[in-house]
Amino acid sequence: MGCSLPEDYIQFLKTCNGGYLEYDILVELEDDASEYLSFCGLYKARNSREWECNPFELQQERKNDDFPRKKVLPIGRDGGSSRLFIDLRDGYKVVAFVQGLPEWTGLRKNDALVVLADSFDEYLEKLTLCDETIEDHIENFDVNEESVQATIEWLDSIGTAWRKKYQSKWNERVPFHQI
Repeated sequence: MGCSLPEDYIQFLKTCNGGYLEYDILVELEDDASEYLSFCGLYKARNSREWECNPFELQQERKNDDFPRKKVLPIGRDGGSSRLFIDLRDGYKVVAFVQGLPEWTGLRKNDALVVLADSFDEYLEKLTLCDETIEDHIENFDVNEESVQATIEWLDSIGTAWRKKYQSKWNERVPFHQI
């Protein structure tokens, strides 16, 4: 990369070494539009030719002539073509390349490069669960004693306000563990 990685990101790699992080972040787009995205696939750091490892993903990005040759590292992706990076070219930022979508989606149409945070720790602090994620999970998770407790802990990780908002939906779906 031509520089050292930031300490907060190094500590994340030492602790987790990538993984799946099902949380959302509010992305501010052009024209005062915003949208929640989930960069859930965070890359591992190992000297490997495997997909979703920092070295491999960096090699893939560098095949694009427009990609900076130094001080930018891919660190994650969403479920589509949007990707997350650490950009050390002018200070330290966590940025996202947000892929434009077809017009019929009613969502963003143009590709955008968006600054999400001034550090990896700040990026993690901004993670939340949007209403769509909460509602989808309540409607679709496999309901059993173990999954119910894990789901409550996961949803509570962003605070307990979801309980009041989704109480009737939850109680209908999980009658043996009311909230």
